[in-house]
Amino acid sequence: MQFDLRTLFVVFVILYACLGLVCLLLPYRMPGSRAMTHWGYALLALAAGGGGLALRGMIPDFVSIILANALVLVSLILALRSVRQGRGQGADAFGWSVVGASMLLLSYFTYLQPDMQIRIVIVSAAIAILLVRPVSALIAAAPGASRRARIFTAACLGGIGVGLLTRAILTAEWGWGANLFASGSLQFASYLLFGVLTVLATLGVVWIEIENLQADLERLAMIDQLTGTLNRRAFMLEYERELSRCMREKTGLALAIFDVDHFKGVNDSHGHLVGDQVLRRVVDTLRASLRGHEVLGRYGGEEFALLIPGADSVAATLAAERARLAVGGRPIQEGQLSIPITISAGVAAYGINGTDWESLLRSADAALYGAKHGGRNRVVVAPAAPAASTQSKVPLPGE
Repeated sequence: MQFDLRTLFVVFVILYACLGLVCLLLPYRMPGSRAMTHWGYALLALAAGGGGLALRGMIPDFVSIILANALVLVSLILALRSVRQGRGQGADAFGWSVVGASMLLLSYFTYLQPDMQIRIVIVSAAIAILLVRPVSALIAAAPGASRRARIFTAACLGGIGVGLLTRAILTAEWGWGANLFASGSLQFASYLLFGVLTVLATLGVVWIEIENLQADLERLAMIDQLTGTLNRRAFMLEYERELSRCMREKTGLALAIFDVDHFKGVNDSHGHLVGDQVLRRVVDTLRASLRGHEVLGRYGGEEFALLIPGADSVAATLAAERARLAVGGRPIQEGQLSIPITISAGVAAYGINGTDWESLLRSADAALYGAKHGGRNRVVVAPAAPAASTQSKVPLPGE
């Protein structure tokens, strides 16, 4: 049975070009996706190189051999940039060195000592070498939401590398496939395998991008857009997780509710834009004061919640005081403005002030109410019994 390998080349060239254009268009639907852009350019470079190879004997050797194979190798550098997704995107000295060395060798065995067998060995080996890095990058980044997609893509690229390395060895040892378009079932199968795996690798890259996009959407759904901390929904999920661990390991769990003192006055005096900046700076300061597994979230408006695993009332009070002192330690600078900011807090402990979210929140809110009406800039601990009330305040320097 005769196989028209030149026609097969042309079919895959058209397919690569179409897939490349699709990959270049996808970022318009997935803003910020440079991975798809790089992969799209890689496919177009591969299509251009494959087109040059398909026209071997019809166009000058420089175009069909030197330039065509250079484009195929460059496509692998672009593929590496795609799968790295922003990591190590500087100059690729190694990759370009492989391309440069391959072009020099191809030129020598094209013009000075023509030998197609050696040229096929050189290009096949160079492609296999360049494929090692994207495969390694995909495997190294495998943990996470897109693990299966990355492993799938790595397997496809690895299959191409193994196939071409095998081709290089067979060609070097026995001259198999030394004629690029010689008809034969093994030659046809090798080209078909390369084409199919390339298409599957493209689907793998799209799969990675879809899963990354889904993970980003899930993350955005859990983050308060103004302050960058956990939103109320995400904080509740953390509470459920920590409560389960508290009950399982018989450890403590405490809740602190913070409120920025006189925040309405900040908005009224300086505007909401300054008020937003104040909230961001407060969150930055609160984050810096966190320890261990403490979890911070925005509960609403200028109120923030702090979950303190493994803590009783005393430890929770110390954590809240640490946060209060950090925020009130120095004014917030916003342009020419110097805005003194303090916070008040109410603290409630699991088992003492309740065994469910509603009771804990009710107790912490009541304690916060006491802190606000007791002069602000202080921490109040919810009483274990209606008759008992404990108030804690650590004075600021100079008070």
